[in-house]
Amino acid sequence: MTSRTVLMRTARAVGMAMGLVAMAGCGSESTEAPGATEPGPCAEMVESCLAKQQACVDTGGEARCEACAEGQYAALSGQCEPIGGSAMVHDFEEFTVQPGEEITGLCQSWTLDNPEAIWVNAVVLAQDVASHHSNWTYVPSDSFEGPDGVWPCAERNYDQLSAAVVGGVLYAQSTQATKEVQRFPNNAAVRIPPYARIIGDVHLLNARPEPVTGHVKLTLHALAAEEVAVKLVPFHLDYHGLDIPARSRSRFTGECKVAEQLAGITGKPFEMDIYYLLPHYHIMGRRFFLEELGGAEDGKVLFDAAGQEGEAKGRSYDPPQHVEGAEGFRFGCEFDNTRAERVGWGLGDQEMCEILGFADMGAAFESTVTTAEEKGMDGEFQRFGGECGTLAFPWDHDKEGGPAPQ
Repeated sequence: MTSRTVLMRTARAVGMAMGLVAMAGCGSESTEAPGATEPGPCAEMVESCLAKQQACVDTGGEARCEACAEGQYAALSGQCEPIGGSAMVHDFEEFTVQPGEEITGLCQSWTLDNPEAIWVNAVVLAQDVASHHSNWTYVPSDSFEGPDGVWPCAERNYDQLSAAVVGGVLYAQSTQATKEVQRFPNNAAVRIPPYARIIGDVHLLNARPEPVTGHVKLTLHALAAEEVAVKLVPFHLDYHGLDIPARSRSRFTGECKVAEQLAGITGKPFEMDIYYLLPHYHIMGRRFFLEELGGAEDGKVLFDAAGQEGEAKGRSYDPPQHVEGAEGFRFGCEFDNTRAERVGWGLGDQEMCEILGFADMGAAFESTVTTAEEKGMDGEFQRFGGECGTLAFPWDHDKEGGPAPQ
C-alpha cells in the first residue's frame, strides 16, 4: 500500500483526488440472566479475536477465536453477523506460484456494467494464491481499456496514482491475509460511479516449499442510495523514508499536522469521524500505532496493533472515532530486523509502514514522511522520525463514470 496525490482540474470545477498505493464459524449467542455477574470465557478474548477479524466462540467453558462464515463478519459484540446489502461477486483468474517465486507488475480487472452508482458498504476478499498484498481502485470503464482478466499493467499504462485521479480507492488487502472484510457501520459507504471498472494489482509471494495454485474472489456488498447515511472519504499516512538498521529493534514515528490544510479547504475547524483503519507492513513489522497529535486529547490512541503479517488487521469503528481540535496525527511502526543489512521502503524483502482510513470529513488528505532522522534510544528501540508533508483536497462524491456500452 504506497501512494501519491495529484491535483486535477476539469472545465467545470477544480477536482482533486488521492492515489493510495499502498495503501470466517460464528460465535455463540450470549444472554445474561438477571443478577448474573460472572463474565463468560470470551470476555477477555473478544478484542484479540476482533484484531484478527474473528469471532469469539465459547466451547464448553473454553474460548477460542474462529473465522466467520461466508457472508458474515465479526461484529463488535464478538459474534458473527450478516454483512448485509446486495452482494456482487467476481472470481479472478487462477495463478500458479512456484516455491520462492514473487509475481508483480500484473493487473486484474472487473468491468461492472453498472448503469447507476454503486454505494459499497463492504468489500470481502478471499484468496488462496499466496497474495502478499493487493490494492483495488475503481475507474470509469473507458479508462485503461481492454478485455478483463489478467494483463501487464504497463501495457495499458496503469498505475494506482492515475487510477485514483480518474476514479477512487476501494480497498487494500492486509499482508498475506487469506480472508478480509472491510465493512463500514451505520450505513456508511464509498461511491463507485456508473459504468465503472475495478482494477487490482497482482502481488503474489510464495514462501512455501511447494507450488501454490489458487485465485482471488472479491465480493462487493452494496446499499441502495436511499439507505446511505454517511459518504466516506479516504485518507492515507505513509512513512516512506524507512531506513531500518541491521540486527536491531527500531521505532519510526511521524507527526503530521493536517488540521490547518483541511480547515483551509473546508472553511471549518478540523473535524472527522473515522469509520475504518487498515495498517500495512511486512515481515519485520511488530506493531503499528496511530494517535491524535496536539489538542486537548494529544496522545489519544486511535489504533494500536501488534502481530506479524498473515492476519486481517483492518478495523471498523461503531461508533466512529471522533477527532476534533487536534493538530493532526502521530503514527508509526516498530520493526525487528534480524538481518545483517539495513532495510528500506519497498517490495519483496523491504518494508513498509502506512495506514489507509475511511472517514466522514469535508476533504481528503495524504501525509508522507520521507526521512529517517535518529532520535536516540527508548529502551531496546532505536528511535527515528522525520518531516511530514501533507496534501489535502476536496473529495467529489458525484464524480462521473464511464460511457454506457454501445
